[in-house]
Amino acid sequence: MSKKSVYFGNFIRKYKENPIRFRKWLALGMGFENKIRKRKANKGSFIDIINYLTEDQIYSALKGKNSAWVNLMAPSELLTSLDYYPVSAEGIGAMMCSMHLEDYSLSLASQAGIPDSLCSFHRSSIGVSRWKIFPKPEIVLTTSILCDGNITAFKKISSEYKVPFYLIDIPRGRKREYVPYVIKQLRELIKILEEITGKKFPYEKLQETLKRERETIENIKKSLKILSAKTMNIKLYEHLNMLYVFHTMPGNPLLLEGTERLLKELSSKEIFPSKRLLWMHIPPYYDNQLFEVFSPDSKFQIITDELSFDWLYDLNPEKPLETLAEKMVFNPEAGSVKERADYCLNLSKELNIEGIIHFSHWGCRQSSGASGYLADYFAREKIPFIELNGDCVDHNSESAGQLKTRIGAFLEIMEEIK
Repeated sequence: MSKKSVYFGNFIRKYKENPIRFRKWLALGMGFENKIRKRKANKGSFIDIINYLTEDQIYSALKGKNSAWVNLMAPSELLTSLDYYPVSAEGIGAMMCSMHLEDYSLSLASQAGIPDSLCSFHRSSIGVSRWKIFPKPEIVLTTSILCDGNITAFKKISSEYKVPFYLIDIPRGRKREYVPYVIKQLRELIKILEEITGKKFPYEKLQETLKRERETIENIKKSLKILSAKTMNIKLYEHLNMLYVFHTMPGNPLLLEGTERLLKELSSKEIFPSKRLLWMHIPPYYDNQLFEVFSPDSKFQIITDELSFDWLYDLNPEKPLETLAEKMVFNPEAGSVKERADYCLNLSKELNIEGIIHFSHWGCRQSSGASGYLADYFAREKIPFIELNGDCVDHNSESAGQLKTRIGAFLEIMEEIK
């Protein structure tokens, strides 16, 4: 994301053929960055806490702390209740591109026969697992929500590390009758975790985690009401950091504190005159021209992205497994493309959004396959909509000129809207 990250990546690249030495240098650099971000988080803003937690979960996995590689929609609350450190496998893949090192992890995936048509988030994380620069996790956990490709990808990661793999199957349709089926899988997962740890699962600790998560959700909902007229003025890649932390660390005490700071920050913030946009799907994580267009002081502000707030379910800590199952079953991304569109429309109305950018990440059928329907849907709602095509991880695939031209034309249309 910064010249500093790219410079460090160029420095450690010379050790890429020596995973042990590479890991030592990577840990040294991330450890230094971790201290800086922690110091900022202690007295800083909400986004300072988000940025620290994003880096800290990857640094913890690098240090070999009881890590579990998960996808965004996995029930991480079960893992943190056992003092595991959930880390987003997609986040690990994204971290490599922040240092312009994803080309090597992608090449390692290709050498294993992984087709280039697979999402580069997954290809990069598979490459990292083959690279062995991270210690092996205790378990690899994924769900079928959002992306069918992650099932194959996460299974491949578990086979590379020779660790247990567990898939939670969430049927599409968001129906109440699916909940018992998911609860059964959660019970099976708990048994596996008990076998791995040799400990009885602490349901009371899970309830405490869910209570903190419920408080976090309450703070975010209050913040969204204020955000309907204000902006967070954060960098584009920080939206991606936010959705990683929200999904993998929802009951974290520091995250709860962060949302309390967010509520105060927004309450005291002046209204920033801007054109208000919703980002659908995921933004690129490497430094690119879109970062400049949507900088914190730009008159065009990404108010939120589609995935940061899809997890705001009304939890009942007294029924922990049932409420976790419901949270997954009723996630808007577990429904039809119309339900996804309806969710984004409601979010747009709630936050007074004036335009929508859909970034169709190459290799993601879920994003590109829905774009035509979404364009027609928002045209009927008279909300300006644009589809951008690109890769969120592979910076060598960036079409900077084309992106700049298309987004420039779209923003000109936005400026004409009164």
